[in-house]
Amino acid sequence: MNMKNYFSIVLTLIIAQTVFGGTTGKIAGQVIDAETGNAMIGCNILIEGTSLGAATDFDGNYYILNIPPGKVAVKAMMIGYSTMRMIDVKVAVDLTSQVDFALSTEVIEGQEITVVAEKKMINKDLTASTAIISSEDFDLLPVTEISEALEMQAGYVDGHLRGGRKGEVAYWIDGVPVTDVYDGGTVVEINKNAVEEMQLISGAFNAEYGQAMSGIVNIVTKDGSNDFGGNASIYSGDFVSQHNDIFMNVDEINPFSTQNIEGSIEGSIIPDKLFYYINGRYIHYKGIYEGQRRYKPHSFVWIDQHSSLNYQTYIVGSDPSEDSLIVIGTLEADAENPTLFDSTYTKLKNAHPDPVGDNEYVPMDWNEKLYGQLKLVYKLSPRSKIKYTIINDNVDYQEYDRAYKYNPDGILTRNRNGLTQLLQFHHSIGSATFYTIGLTQFNKNYSHATYPKDERYRYVHPALNVNEAWSFNTFGTNNQIFKRKTITKTIKADITSQFNRTNMVKAGFEYRQHSLKFSDKTLQPTIENIAIDPIFDGGLLGEVEEMHDSTIYSSSYEFNPIEYSFYLQDKIELDELIINVGFRYDYFDPKGRILSDPTDPSIYLPIRPENRYEDLNSNGIQDEGEPVVSQEQRDSYWYSSTTSKSKISPRLGVSFPFTDRGVIHFSYGHFFQIPRFEYLYQNPDFDLDQGTGNVGVIGNADLQPEKTVSGELGLQQQISNDFSIDVTGYFRDIRDLTGTRADQVTIFGGASSYSKLVNSDFAYIRGVVLSLSMRPVNGLSGNLDYTYQIAKGSASDPNEAQEAIEGLKLPEVQLIPLDWDQTHTINGS
Repeated sequence: MNMKNYFSIVLTLIIAQTVFGGTTGKIAGQVIDAETGNAMIGCNILIEGTSLGAATDFDGNYYILNIPPGKVAVKAMMIGYSTMRMIDVKVAVDLTSQVDFALSTEVIEGQEITVVAEKKMINKDLTASTAIISSEDFDLLPVTEISEALEMQAGYVDGHLRGGRKGEVAYWIDGVPVTDVYDGGTVVEINKNAVEEMQLISGAFNAEYGQAMSGIVNIVTKDGSNDFGGNASIYSGDFVSQHNDIFMNVDEINPFSTQNIEGSIEGSIIPDKLFYYINGRYIHYKGIYEGQRRYKPHSFVWIDQHSSLNYQTYIVGSDPSEDSLIVIGTLEADAENPTLFDSTYTKLKNAHPDPVGDNEYVPMDWNEKLYGQLKLVYKLSPRSKIKYTIINDNVDYQEYDRAYKYNPDGILTRNRNGLTQLLQFHHSIGSATFYTIGLTQFNKNYSHATYPKDERYRYVHPALNVNEAWSFNTFGTNNQIFKRKTITKTIKADITSQFNRTNMVKAGFEYRQHSLKFSDKTLQPTIENIAIDPIFDGGLLGEVEEMHDSTIYSSSYEFNPIEYSFYLQDKIELDELIINVGFRYDYFDPKGRILSDPTDPSIYLPIRPENRYEDLNSNGIQDEGEPVVSQEQRDSYWYSSTTSKSKISPRLGVSFPFTDRGVIHFSYGHFFQIPRFEYLYQNPDFDLDQGTGNVGVIGNADLQPEKTVSGELGLQQQISNDFSIDVTGYFRDIRDLTGTRADQVTIFGGASSYSKLVNSDFAYIRGVVLSLSMRPVNGLSGNLDYTYQIAKGSASDPNEAQEAIEGLKLPEVQLIPLDWDQTHTINGS
């Protein structure tokens, strides 16, 4: 989509006055006369420090919308009555905070009464299980990363929420989805100190949230204010363990192996008009896993049965006397011929410069992160404002590879960079309606390689990358060069309107355009250097060649899928019943390609005779004069286009406050999610191994959306002034998961077959969560969660069936415990 069309759609939405959902809360209540109990009409209610406010109606009721999350002070004022301030009122995203006032007749002119709001132990309008973590909670919790806070929540086990696969949780920042569509992870990892509020919604979430099956992580970042302020933090440390047999060199303590420096400032550039919030962080994390540089990547280890070597491994080029035995033994030369030996040994020494490692301990699980965030808020008027946010998250790191434990310089170095930009326009139309329109773009880049591009001469020839089975690598490098880039542009518009005292209606539209670029190459030697003698030629690759996509050593693609959605929901707040009801429509066009003839997959190496040559006389062989079918000709019919997909998902949530201390809630919904793009576009050239049997797996750009039907029933009960308990039972019926199956695609000729990703996997999860909470008392508060869960499915990994077939086993045909199935889980803080 070009920029002209991009902004024309925005302009259309602005004209139609069609706010970002999930970033603000609501305050509602009633004002009465303290002496008579009568409703007070026309009483003014204000949120201090803002332009938000309302006046009570004929029944003394009021509501105030579009309030940012956090603690606020609410003031009630009326002529003839003392002003009352309620401070520390907690506002949460998508929830209603009840604030009632009983005003007394003014005895002293200008009298003001201040009351501290009591923390609510239960949320009466919570219709789905939601964990709410405020900025104050982050300050108290013993965590340094948001991911650690998520792991402390009920039902969250090692990145899996309520038994689902990784990638089934959607991440939102300031009302915008920022999930990386390629692998289901986050585009950027927000600093916990920049978070005003985070919600983990694990129940049947509302229709405004889409493209998720297990849950939603909704993060609202901090805004600036008129008050200048800031904070800074620093910490360092190291791991301590007695198990140095498992964690190499762990007994060497360095208190500065992990270093973290973080700071933020906030304030106003133009008082009451232009505000800013800036956050930055640097962290270097050494990691727990180290290797020892006993060998170098270009070392060549020789094993010989000569008596002086005593059957031991020996690094060629490290000892002249031992080298002489190798040289003579290899050449089968006469030891009495010193001229022959000297010339060949000189060549050997030149081939193996400095071959022995220094035995230093080397971190192999480290990362170095640089994070920056800027948020600007400009108030155009008391009813409208513009927000701009930019977040950059850059991480260099390595992942521990045990095979390279004694050759640590041969593993991959990785880089992950995420850049997110959000531009939002908020506008209130009167006191009952507000809307938001936003443009967002995020870029996610990931790459890995062992050496930088200008140091490719250091790569080792693949002939040396073969080691004895079940042994550590004594030489060699990982020769893979991988890059991918995801760019997602989003237009999002939402409108919220409080039609009357009981109905708050919300509607929204979202359009997303994705751009995926992918390159996966394995460096190979040139034709001239394809065969080497590692003893005399050394192990370095020298000149390298990036192979064409027609080979199994290279694969690249670029696709531009699109999606759009809209939703409509109504929050009905009655005296004894709260209902969230809505539906969502999602549309997706993968704009990919699939094989027209699955039995002949490779366009570069076709098998069927009609795809190789024109059989003019129909005798089944290529005779002289029968032309070859060119690749350009095959391009015209080899692939078919994918089809678009659309789904409608209904959502329902009900909360029944049966007493002022007890609430029963129920939620049910259908949830759909596009399969991860890494599966849609996997192996786009349909390159497969040569040979017989199962020769590999290909992706499927025509996969259908994955589906979950989810429901829960729960009870919140305040059991004393300071304690509450929550019991919730849930189920999840998951269908059409991406997987492979026993049915394989037979390649023409019948000697080999391959597997294709299809919507074949399924799972069924059920569980019970028991939570006990204690409000702060004398500085002490706490939570204790127990989860009983049974998570079973047909496969834990999409490639599981194919891997079983490749290993000459039968794939599972029944529900089995998933890899992350954990029956009992206890979290406490």
